[in-house]
Amino acid sequence: MILKITKWLVLIIVFKTMIVMIIAQFYTDPRQDVDARKKLCKAFRPNVVFIGTSRTLYGVDPAIFDSLNHQQTRSYNFGIFSLSPQVSFQIADQFISNDPEVKTIYIELSALDYNTVALKPDQVFQDAAFRANVMARSSHIDTHDKLSGFLLGLNTTLFQMFSIVPQITTIKKMISPVSDPIEGQPELSDNGHQPVALALSQINDRILNNKAATQQMLAKHQPVMPNTYYISRINELIARANQAGKKVILFYPNNLTKTESLILSQVAPYLPEQNLIRLPEDQQLNALFKPEHLFDPHHLNQKGATIYTRFLQKESKKRLDNI
Repeated sequence: MILKITKWLVLIIVFKTMIVMIIAQFYTDPRQDVDARKKLCKAFRPNVVFIGTSRTLYGVDPAIFDSLNHQQTRSYNFGIFSLSPQVSFQIADQFISNDPEVKTIYIELSALDYNTVALKPDQVFQDAAFRANVMARSSHIDTHDKLSGFLLGLNTTLFQMFSIVPQITTIKKMISPVSDPIEGQPELSDNGHQPVALALSQINDRILNNKAATQQMLAKHQPVMPNTYYISRINELIARANQAGKKVILFYPNNLTKTESLILSQVAPYLPEQNLIRLPEDQQLNALFKPEHLFDPHHLNQKGATIYTRFLQKESKKRLDNI
């Protein structure tokens, strides 16, 4: 029985691999394919990269960042849909080891709900192990929620590995493209950023929930138990960059979810100040949650990206001598 199940699983994986390879010949979205994005980044030849989720993709404008730096930087936006911390660390490590031109690496500090959309098959279980280790050391999250999160992540992993639904969705997008910043075709600038002109007409509950979670994260609290696993992974990356004569800087995304704030509140307070950019606590923070600066509750439009990028550049100057 076990042998028969194994044979079927192998057959399914082989079938899916063939489907993925065939579709990749006709359509690849660099917003969710790390290898495709690496090729674009290499062709751009940056000396600064911003690695993060879709919040980075839409929220960081390298053209503004470089202009404020009087073109001393040539930055690239490496934002990927649902990019996990585990994979973002791997990407950063490759820039540290293999790309001498890249001197500064910015990494979005995130802990989004489990998603494997940007994962290769050989990365799925590494990512699951990373998340399990992080969740196990998150004292703010009760055991029931940790177990539920693990089972949900396992279900997502298995679905992503064996299902061809994502490929069917890709085919539908090829046949009937839609006009949407996320579901539509990629419209990346050469520097990797995707500017969006759309804006929301009014505030909604999701925006308010994200704002409350973000403000909670920024508020002053009694010291909490550190998430030693997550912190150690970041510190190891910072140390490797220092040894290579480079710098890694973590930065807060433009907003945080409730679960993210619970996890990251046990990480951010223990990171070196010179390697972390927090969000502002004044009117600039309120500006990031105004409907006219968002195209959905999670992502900044071009007006919002301008405000956010200007803030990142200003804080970067305090941490780097060459800007």
